Amino acid sequence: MRKSIGIRVTPSTVYFSVVTYENEELEITLVDKINNPKALNIPEQLKFLRNTLCDIINEFSITNACIRITESNAQSINITRIYIEGVIQELFASSTIVKYYVGQISSISANLGIERATFKPFAEGKDSFMEIENWQNFSLEQRESLMSAISALNI
Repeated sequence: MRKSIGIRVTPSTVYFSVVTYENEELEITLVDKINNPKALNIPEQLKFLRNTLCDIINEFSITNACIRITESNAQSINITRIYIEGVIQELFASSTIVKYYVGQISSISANLGIERATFKPFAEGKDSFMEIENWQNFSLEQRESLMSAISALNI
């Protein structure tokens, strides 16, 4: 049995999904989010997010992980998002996770075995992905975290 977590960050929220793969069956265990507490200063926010994600990784015995990071050719880069993505990468490296990777659209698509051009229609909910029920009801960030979690099962 393999369990993976996929993460998608915005400056105010960390979206994550936990999926389990066992006996050739994929199960979505959890799709949730962590709000970044604005009352704290940035170092304290990063500490809060790191500790919360560490608890989730330990609680679900996560073995694989992927964080969907900012595209290198992004038109606007948010520094807070970059900080959070960096802290999560450090968490992956120092946690019990066995395999992880940092993914942009091209690498996540490759690990999912789909064409890069089909990533956005799936992420935007225009096309149903892997026949997952209620795919269109998830937000863009939730869908990207789910696709990241599923892609991490293939590393």
